[in-house]
Amino acid sequence: MKRRVAIKNIGLIVGGITVLPYSCSNEQELLYANLTPYLKSKQFELIGLISGIILPVNEPRFPTNESRQKFVLTMINDCYSETNIKKFIASLQYFETKTIESYNKSFLELSDNEKINFLDSEYKSKDESLFFLESLKNYSILHF
Repeated sequence: MKRRVAIKNIGLIVGGITVLPYSCSNEQELLYANLTPYLKSKQFELIGLISGIILPVNEPRFPTNESRQKFVLTMINDCYSETNIKKFIASLQYFETKTIESYNKSFLELSDNEKINFLDSEYKSKDESLFFLESLKNYSILHF
């Protein structure tokens, strides 16, 4: 009787050990419950890039606990109401459309000078993309 219990326990341990590496991962992927249904990975990357252009990161002089992109996305996800999140996403989509209309390529494909010039012109034009840019600017400064 004790052998059966011992064999059963050994089987459970061996099974658990073989499954454990597949269920544990060192990578922590943040889930933005309010943003993830609406945004794609390229848009998350775009938000991080623009935040870095607005206020460049200087890790040696000003170390932070988390990246600016994670901070900005967390703040927008947690602090904005559902209405403002929809407004933010619509403003982001307008920004992407305007970039393609102006340069026939996405913002990520532009050169550094084109990115800065386009951001400057969009910020000054006060178009529908202003809410998106203002949000990124405000939370980038707050992260600083």
